[in-house]
Parts: sequence; C-alpha cells; structure tokens
Amino acid sequence: MLKFIHRTSLFFALVTLLCSPLASVAHQTADRADLILTNGKIFTADDKGTLAEAVAIRGNRIVAVGRTRDITTRFRLAPQGRNVDLKGKLVTPGFNDAHIHFLSGGISLLLVDLNGAKTLDEALNRVAQKARETPEGVWITGRGWDHTLWGNKFPIRQDLDRITSRHPVLLTRVDGHVSWANSLALQKANITPDTKAPEGGEIERDAQGIATGILKETAAGLVTRFIPETTAQDRARGLERALEQAREYGITSINDNSGYEATKIYREFLRDGKLTVRVAEWQNFEDSIEELKRQRAEFATFKDDPLRIRLTALKGYVDGTLGSRTAAMLAPFSDDHNNSGIPRRSSEELTKMIVERDAAGFQITLHAIGDKANRMAIEGFTKASQEHYKKFNLPQNSSKKYPPVKPVQYAPRHRIEHAQVIAPTDFKRFAELGVIASMQPSHAISDKRWAGERLGEYRTLGAYAWHLMRSYNVHTPFGTDFPVEGMSPYVGLFAAVTRQSTDLEPQGGWQPQERLNIAEAIHCYTRESAYGSFEENDKGQIAPGMLADLVVHSRDLLTIEPKDILNTQAAMTIFDGKVIYEKR
Repeated sequence: MLKFIHRTSLFFALVTLLCSPLASVAHQTADRADLILTNGKIFTADDKGTLAEAVAIRGNRIVAVGRTRDITTRFRLAPQGRNVDLKGKLVTPGFNDAHIHFLSGGISLLLVDLNGAKTLDEALNRVAQKARETPEGVWITGRGWDHTLWGNKFPIRQDLDRITSRHPVLLTRVDGHVSWANSLALQKANITPDTKAPEGGEIERDAQGIATGILKETAAGLVTRFIPETTAQDRARGLERALEQAREYGITSINDNSGYEATKIYREFLRDGKLTVRVAEWQNFEDSIEELKRQRAEFATFKDDPLRIRLTALKGYVDGTLGSRTAAMLAPFSDDHNNSGIPRRSSEELTKMIVERDAAGFQITLHAIGDKANRMAIEGFTKASQEHYKKFNLPQNSSKKYPPVKPVQYAPRHRIEHAQVIAPTDFKRFAELGVIASMQPSHAISDKRWAGERLGEYRTLGAYAWHLMRSYNVHTPFGTDFPVEGMSPYVGLFAAVTRQSTDLEPQGGWQPQERLNIAEAIHCYTRESAYGSFEENDKGQIAPGMLADLVVHSRDLLTIEPKDILNTQAAMTIFDGKVIYEKR
C-alpha cells in the first residue's frame, strides 16, 4: 500500500509539473513554429525524390519536414503563428531565376512595350501613341520588337521617321542585342558615313553608306550615351513592378544582371523591408580588376546579410544572338552564307581577361550563344584551369587533354549563360572543367520558328540541348532572361518538358530528345540555380536548416498534363519564413 501511494504521488506530481505554466513554456520554446503547412504534397527536391505532407518553419528557416500527424504533434504555433491547410496542394522550393535582368527589366516595363507586336505597323502604332504623350525633343525608348515576326527583315530609320521626326527614338530588339534608331537619334549621336563601329559592333548601312538605323551589339552605345539616365523615381517604380511579378510567380531568388550600381537601390528596399527576393548580383566583366576589387571592398563595408544581397559572378559577353544573326558561329549561318556573327573581341583577348580574373579569385559567367562563342569561352576557362594547376603545382590527369577540376583549392564554378549552340565535342568539356551551363528553356520555344533555318539540321542537334548537357552531369540552372522573355517560370517548365510553343506546336515537341521530366525541370529552377551562386547549403531544397522560401502551386505539376503547366499559378509564395503573396 505504501508503495502504491508513493507511486501515485509521483504520478500526480509529474502531471502537475507537466501542466504547469513553466513546463508549457518550456515545451513551446523547444518545439515552437511560426508557420506550419499541413496536408500537402511537399516536393523536397532531394536526391531521392522524397515527398512529404507537412513543413514547420521557425523564423526564416525550415525546422522539420514530414507527415502532418508528426508535425502537428511535435510543434505548437507561436502566439502570432499561422497554420496553413494546403488541402493537397503541391509545394516546392521557391523558384530561383538563374539569369534575369531584374531591375533593368522592371524599368523596361515603364517604356514603350513592343513585345508581341506581330507586324511593323503594330509596333509603329505603339511608338506613335508614346510620341503623342511625350514633349517634343524628349527621348522615346522601348524594347521588345522582333523582326522575325515581320518577315525576317530589319526595320529602318525611315519607318520611325514617319511616326515622329521631333523625338529622338531608340528601340531595343527583344534580345537586347540590336537597336533601331530614327534619323534624329542618329543625328544627335553624330553618326555619319565616316563613323566607324566600335569593336564587337556593326552599323548597318544602305548602298550609299548611310546608316539604316540598325545598330548591332556594341554599336548601340554610340547612341545610348546621349540618352538621359533613368531617374531615381523611375528606378524605384521599375523595381516595384518587378518585385510584384516575382511574388506572383513564386520567385524568391534571382541571379541578376543589372550591375553593381543596382545594389544601391536593392539595399534601400532591403532597409525598408520591401526587398522580397534574394539577390545574387553580377559585376561587369569588362571592368578592371582594380575596379572590381574596389566595388567588393565597398560592398563589404555595408555589412548586409549575404543571404539577402551578395556579389557573385562577373558577367561578360562573347557574342550576340541567333535572332539578330550576331551569334558567333564556327561556320556561316545556313540562311546567310556570308555571315558568321559578331564576336565581341578576339579569342586571345578573351582568354587573357578570363585568366587574369580567374587568378584574382572571381567567378566568371559569359554570355555565349553561337558554337564559336561557346568554344571561345571554354578555351578561356581551360587556359585558366591549366594556369591554376601550374601555379600551385597540382597534379593533372595526363590521360585527358582537359583535366577535370577536382582539387578543393580550385572550384570557381565558372558559367556560360545561354549555351545555346554547342559543337558536339564541347559538351564533354563543360563536364571536365566543371563549367555550369545556365540555360533558359523559353528561348527554345520562342526561337524554334527560325532556329532551324539559321543553324541547319546538323547544328540544330546541339542547340538548346539541356537534356544532353545533363547527360554529361553538367550543372544546368534555369532562368527566364526577363525581359527578353516573360518572367513566369511556369512557361520555362512547360518549355523544358514539352519543347512546344504555347500553342502546343509541334506535336511531340521540337527536337523532343531534349525534353526533361517535370521533376528534373523543377530541380533546374531551384537546386541547380542555388548551386550556380554557391548557395546550395541554404536553399534549393525543402529540408531542416534550409531557408524557408517556398511556393505553393495551384495545380500539381508532378501529375498534370504538360499543357496544363501553362495554366498553373503560384497560390502562395513564402519568403524568409513569411507569406508574401496569396492568390485571391
């Protein structure tokens, strides 16, 4: 009896202790969550393809992933916490756009928008409307025109002169690599028959040697230097527009090609609590090493959270684009036998710059479209690798011409942006050097209308070849290249898995051997993108310890028909542990 009484007393004492306010507080502190997602389909993006039901978030990190029953049993919501019943919806890591012109793209939304203009007259009507609203003498700028929709013939200055001769006009092609000016803009830039194009550019001229108004690649700089800088107010408006779209599309991280100066407005928005993407900003490959280091030293003094704003790669250009026939090709275009494109500089100069910047410790990412441009970039990265091995007397595998970069001392993760047309022998070199192929699937479905004519049957087999890249175990982060394409990652996912245009042509897909399955495509938009900016330990997966950047989708991307990806939207975007967007 005494033993029974003793045990009973201990039992009630324990119950009293557990039910006391002190015990309750201790339990909540140990297993508190600020946001719990339950009853969902959680695509974790791990190597095993694990699916879960629930996620618990504390602060800005994920603290648990598992079954709904286990998560709700273990965790209690903080006083201001929230429990979201997903009702079966799919959750993935937040989209990470690996190649985007975020700030400049946002600003372009404030200019004349020529995207989708199906005829020259339609484009001119949009410019005319802007001219009616603009004081005489003020510059009119815009972007988005695509002459391949107008019969594949470049427009000329006289077309714009018919609309306005009292406003200087400069309009950038959809790819950003060709500009179209009216006569007044050319006059203000003092472009005469004697004006020479800068290196890496071309002034298109008529039979009399007069500029037609088409300025290719670096030649556009002859005019843009006379255009007044964007105002601080317009930069803020443009960034707000871009951030709004990103939230609606579930984009929580970006690799941005807006330049070092853009970090100033990003920091302002961060300070004001308005920056709802993580920014990995690129510097200008063209700047001197001294200037690049100065920028890095200055940036370090700001002491911003590197998971919110950071400097990563140096962005450079090797060539132009296929659409404008300025991509640097090993052989002439199949539909223009006297044209092999425009390299921005010689191979020797490019290699010299790569080696110097690599030796200074910078990650390098180069725009390369044509097979020659990609070869030039690969040759430069090869030389940089070889110089590093020599400098540190590191062993090389003599059985391979291009030794793989294995030593821990050297892992630069250099990148090639677009990597659109690759010579067959160069895919393996990407893998051996550890070069990242940063690709944009939506380019393939936009370009397929004319890419075969530009490239011919043989070269088309190595074009937009993300499946082939992945078969060589090359890291392939995906992005949109906004504003060249729209910002929606769903269009990119659709393009990656179907190789069809948005009107579902051709049946079965263009070069269908390059299709990915949807899980692979999501990986490329999340985990692979994080790898591209050295952030795979913090994001790209849904796992304990990872940043709580997630997107809840309106449809189950893993099971729906591929065509229905285009009708999928972000139902909820979670950034830094907070719900920042909900579809109403």
